[in-house]
Amino acid sequence: MDWKGGDANQLAEQVAKFNSDIRLTMITNRGVKVWPNGFEETFCTDHWRCRFEVSNGTPAEKWSIPRLLAQALDANVDVIKTENLYEFDGVKGYSLGQGQ
Repeated sequence: MDWKGGDANQLAEQVAKFNSDIRLTMITNRGVKVWPNGFEETFCTDHWRCRFEVSNGTPAEKWSIPRLLAQALDANVDVIKTENLYEFDGVKGYSLGQGQ
């Protein structure tokens, strides 16, 4: 996300309000985890990666991601890139973020 604020907690508070079956699990900036439990002294730019995952272990609904993107647009949060996270035969097909 392109977000001009500097406090990851403020971004998390805004983004966590989006209503979907996928939930915010972490935020990174320049590859460093800044939420939850990040360090305030981490230098952050305006490019934030927000990771959303299903909370119950079942696949996300078909419309989960478009719904989440629409809510971001409504909240004036600029999504600049998306990547879907998939599992293959029960194995994560994506890299974990720092601290996951």
